Amino acid sequence: MKQQIPYKALAILIAGLWSFNALSQISPDRLKQFISDTKLSSKTGIKNATQVREFYSRLNYRPVWIREDRQPDLPVFLHARGLSADFGLTEKDYQFNYSAAGNTTELQNGTDSLTAEIRITDAAIHFYNDIAYGNTKPALGYYGLKQKQGYRDIPALLAEYISSKKLHLLMPDLSAALPEIKVLESRIQKLRKALMAPGFKELAISSGKISKTNIPLIAKLHQLGIYQNLSDTLLKQQLKEAQKQFSLQADGILKGNTIRELNVPVSVRLEQLSLAVNYYRWLYSLTQNRAVIVVNIPAAFMKVYRNKEVILAMRMIVGKKSTPTPTLASVVDEVILYPYWHVPFSIATKEMLPKLRNNPGYINSGNFQVLNGSGSIVNPYSVNWGSLSRGYFPYTIRQSTGCDNSLGLIKLDFESPFGVYLHDTPVKYLFTLNKRYFSHGCMRMEKPLDLGHLVLKNNPIAIDTLTQKGCLRNQSPITVHADDHMQVVVWYNPVGMDSTGRVVFYEDVYGKFNWMKKK
Repeated sequence: MKQQIPYKALAILIAGLWSFNALSQISPDRLKQFISDTKLSSKTGIKNATQVREFYSRLNYRPVWIREDRQPDLPVFLHARGLSADFGLTEKDYQFNYSAAGNTTELQNGTDSLTAEIRITDAAIHFYNDIAYGNTKPALGYYGLKQKQGYRDIPALLAEYISSKKLHLLMPDLSAALPEIKVLESRIQKLRKALMAPGFKELAISSGKISKTNIPLIAKLHQLGIYQNLSDTLLKQQLKEAQKQFSLQADGILKGNTIRELNVPVSVRLEQLSLAVNYYRWLYSLTQNRAVIVVNIPAAFMKVYRNKEVILAMRMIVGKKSTPTPTLASVVDEVILYPYWHVPFSIATKEMLPKLRNNPGYINSGNFQVLNGSGSIVNPYSVNWGSLSRGYFPYTIRQSTGCDNSLGLIKLDFESPFGVYLHDTPVKYLFTLNKRYFSHGCMRMEKPLDLGHLVLKNNPIAIDTLTQKGCLRNQSPITVHADDHMQVVVWYNPVGMDSTGRVVFYEDVYGKFNWMKKK
């Protein structure tokens, strides 16, 4: 979508920057001396002093934006900056007062000219960096990745594209190539177009009637890009499409959660989309030449990316609101075949201990074992369960291997302080549900062996043998070191894309954002 840019204001700005005083005051020697000042950031207010110096060193310290030949680079950058909102960015993040005194109509002296020159560069580096990597990173409770995020040198690229007179191509060339990004950007642009349309008005749906006479419903579907002037029968199909976009059961009934989601203001949807698209830009920098396992908690879904492709996708079961799955970034280091389940202390004392007080046989019936402090197995009937409590519980309870083991046949381990992991499950029917928030925090996989094959790419026999033998009762766990140390990102992203290319807004299941309360 083309944004309405205030060309008159832009022309005045450019004219001021290209004034005689400005053009006559900058030379490479003066520019080099000016940016060599160790107090450059505090004197000029720029945020990227090191990158600014790198940029000019590649150009032999010649000015770029304020110069006598009036190259089009400044208008090109200002035009791109004016499109910030169409790409989920905030234009004011890249604004600048270009004179030392804050005067934005005329440059009075050489210091003003030099300050303007480097402030524009600083803003440009910031802008193009956000186009490449996003303006915000996902909030992660643990970050255990060692690699540096940035893989493209923004100052070097900016200098190169200016030197080769193709600055207009830098923005599209830097745009991250994950499929979700283009789809989310397109939706942002369509919603902004609807928001800025003459006569736009938010209408709240109150009636459950599916008819063209339900004007608020028609308005909402139109804003979502769904509505076509069709019969009431086909209108129900369009409502089902809206429900799919909200990750709801597509039953074509207008009530409850469907009305609530349709009544979310366009401005809130734009906030959600902008956050999501910047999360995906951040993610793209991790996918270069390495695979990344991404679990999105609100979606209860996993995608595995390599470069810009999704190479595996599956449904997940994640934590309940009361026992949420933590966000994190780590690396898979090993795969456990026939894993034990060591029951977390909280589960053992809160959920299992009351049952054991009444019936110690619960241990044997569930294929559990009681371990003392030295790791030896203890007869559950020899334990005085009534004397134990959350404050005193000197045992570990683990579930042995077998078809009823809560971790199934395979577990993928990675470092984190939360004691969570990716694992199989014997309870497969839960994957058929639309809302899949049932665990105590761990992440159950719909296709665990498929992911196991990817991680153990040089050892396919390990997974194939597991498939052939199935679940073996009391089989000792087998640890296999990962061949592909895949990165794991568990994030909380409000918007994504399904396999058909449909934008999907997810329920804020843990109440992390509270979008509507901000309004």
